[in-house]
Amino acid sequence: MSARGTGKARYDYTQGPIRRGLVRLSVPVFFELIFWNIDSILELFWVGRLGATALAAMSLGFMVISAVRSVGMGVRTSGQALVAQRIGAGDLDDASLVAGQTIVLQYILFAPIVIAGIAGAPWIMSLISADPEIIRLGTSYLRASFAALIFIDGIFTLAAMFRGAGEPGFSLAGMTVNSIVAFMTIPLLAFGAGPIPALGIAGTPLGLGVGRIIGYSVMMAFLFSGKCRIRLRLGYFIPRPAHIFRILTLGWPVGGQNLLERGANLVLIGILSPFGGIALAAWGVGNRVSHMSRMPGFALQGAVRTMVGQNIGGNRPDRARKAAWATLGVVFLILTATTSLLFTWAEQIILFFGMSGEAVPTGVICLQILCVGTVFEGTRRVLSGIFEGASQTKPPMIIEAVIRWGFLLPLAYAVGVTLGHGAEGIWWAVAGSQIIGGLALFTWFVFGWRRQAYRGAPGA
Repeated sequence: MSARGTGKARYDYTQGPIRRGLVRLSVPVFFELIFWNIDSILELFWVGRLGATALAAMSLGFMVISAVRSVGMGVRTSGQALVAQRIGAGDLDDASLVAGQTIVLQYILFAPIVIAGIAGAPWIMSLISADPEIIRLGTSYLRASFAALIFIDGIFTLAAMFRGAGEPGFSLAGMTVNSIVAFMTIPLLAFGAGPIPALGIAGTPLGLGVGRIIGYSVMMAFLFSGKCRIRLRLGYFIPRPAHIFRILTLGWPVGGQNLLERGANLVLIGILSPFGGIALAAWGVGNRVSHMSRMPGFALQGAVRTMVGQNIGGNRPDRARKAAWATLGVVFLILTATTSLLFTWAEQIILFFGMSGEAVPTGVICLQILCVGTVFEGTRRVLSGIFEGASQTKPPMIIEAVIRWGFLLPLAYAVGVTLGHGAEGIWWAVAGSQIIGGLALFTWFVFGWRRQAYRGAPGA
């Protein structure tokens, strides 16, 4: 099938079998996410070789960086949805302009954040931990992460543009190169070799950053090459107020949603910190592993965002609705299977990531409890992609605010601290909030999404 307005044969996601379109979109994104998570596994693995205190410091620092990256999430999600809608409408020039404006907006927003983060790293760490060694190691980790932040996050902005255009294979190539480089540079900078000094915990995000820079360069070369639907020109990087305002208007609820989530995680870490380094290390490993288990959900979230966006842009809301339901059924089945395996092999996974001795039972309990809510959390992510593809970015943000701040945090404190159930009570609060959040957004989808999607279709 050919995409309108291209002059060469390209797959048209507004035509043909929906499942085939989802497979074409989600399979490359899935493998791209595997390579991305290989980076996360490598970082976690090598930091684990530095000891439990380093793992705890990385867990805190990673939460801070995740919260900051909410800005990038909002920009790239809105950019992907707008690119997909312009592609669906057959306007490739405007899709390319939106992509250029999304990229330049990310630089504008992140530049001051990087400067402030490097300068304020010790203060940030002192807010979330009272342990001098965790503060010292966490400061090193944070400063290195902020130094590489534009490329650590920026590579996903470029990937989102390819996904919106329905060509995730190009971003897969860039992410593959990134992971190959990071595989070598993370341990090299962390432990040193020859004339290269050992940087310890700071070497892991710097090694990751080197890989990201190389992968980012490969993706950018594709965008300028003329080989894909998006064809960047230097003029597209000149800020256009109308386009930037549109991206920001659609993107701020997505950024707000992620900031609410990650900000809540920071508060959660504050509630968890008094229970000791073992509890923090268990959370760091359990949270990362459960996050990785949702990779199929993330892949389908990106795929359905493009499918919905292109079909809304092509004035085919019925097809968008069918794609949404098909994706929800697939993701629920896949996540049920993956989390069951994680639950069964929890001890082996915890041992692999460097936890030993008395820390192992705590890590196993944490991971198994988090598995309980993972299916609902992963499904909620796909639901968010369905809303975002139709330019409805506020419902996921509202659910995030109510569930995280109105339910999770009060419950975690009450069960873990007030009632004395400790870290285990906090992890059960997390799992419970994931279940309720998934069901709440699903209810909104069933009763409210279709009406808004039909209203937003061109000519409606």
